[in-house]
Amino acid sequence: MFGYINQYSYLFVSGVVIAVSFFLLYRTFSLKVALFSALILLVAVALLRSSLTTASNELNGIEHWNSIRDSGSPVLLYLYSDL
Repeated sequence: MFGYINQYSYLFVSGVVIAVSFFLLYRTFSLKVALFSALILLVAVALLRSSLTTASNELNGIEHWNSIRDSGSPVLLYLYSDL
């Protein structure tokens, strides 16, 4: 559930930022400048989203957990229940 909240809040905030910047640039400059800026912001938001997204790795067994634990890297363990 937290993944959906974070994903949709990111999309909502990005959409608001792009819309507000488009409106302000359209009022200040021309339509071409506003559309070009909105396109640049959209590409930047998409690249930022893809670079900040991590893959979800599932543990296959106790050996896999032991190798991750002994690697010395930080580990985020997220537990949930379907009950």
